[in-house]
Amino acid sequence: MSLNTLNLSNVVIDERLQRELTKENLALNGVMTLIDPVVSRLATLNPLWNFVVTSTTYNNGNGRLAADFKVMLDSEELGHIGTSYMGNKGRVISITNDRISKNRERSSSYRTSDAEKAVLMAKKMFGKMNPSERISKAWDEAERVVTRASWNKERERSNYQGIVKSELIQWAEGKGFALFMEYLQKEAVPHIKQKIDNAREKLEVLNTEMKTIERVQNDFGARNTALVVKDAGKYLVKIKDNVDMYDDNNLPLDMRMKLGMLKLVEDEQYLTDVGCKVTSEIFVLLVD
Repeated sequence: MSLNTLNLSNVVIDERLQRELTKENLALNGVMTLIDPVVSRLATLNPLWNFVVTSTTYNNGNGRLAADFKVMLDSEELGHIGTSYMGNKGRVISITNDRISKNRERSSSYRTSDAEKAVLMAKKMFGKMNPSERISKAWDEAERVVTRASWNKERERSNYQGIVKSELIQWAEGKGFALFMEYLQKEAVPHIKQKIDNAREKLEVLNTEMKTIERVQNDFGARNTALVVKDAGKYLVKIKDNVDMYDDNNLPLDMRMKLGMLKLVEDEQYLTDVGCKVTSEIFVLLVD
């Protein structure tokens, strides 16, 4: 670790990172040992390249070490120098840019523990884009913008549509309902009127069923129902913490009537003011 690399004229700190360090009262006092010789060598060989520190890692106390460099030339990004993990080798040097990424399958970067190999790779692959590469990168950027444009606008449009629909529904369910019913009676074509009438009838039934289900759920949760289990011709009845056994002769009339009605419906069905048929052997009864 050495301050010499940070003292090179073409090694600078990213402005955003510098503000963060200043805000936290932290000091950049070196470069990670692994990449220090790589950055130092390349910065010396290429004085026109700018090596911008973009991230740091902990050193001691309020000290930090440069951990990643963005390499720039005339406002064009040439690549990145940093570190990554590589299997049993642990932390290694990472050299990456678009050229390197396109030629690699397992990783988007060239990784090595050898500083000299890292320097050679950067010298070979870092450089301004040729016309073909520039067109390819421009195409990718244009494709990203063009393909996402409709998605972004659709999301924005859906947001405002939601606001309008929410207010519209609120009005329609309130003041607008009478106008809607008048429209059905006077202007709607017959099949539309029939469709709405059928739907309203279904809603009334469903609302009643929901009230029954909610009452059973609430009473069952509060242990205010009677759990009835048919067992070998007998009825085990649990109310609160009490369990009693009955037969057809002494089962309370109210329970007998409710069981009789529930036996006629399918499993998992509810009856208003009666209860629920869980299975052909298990029933939940509402109790007064």
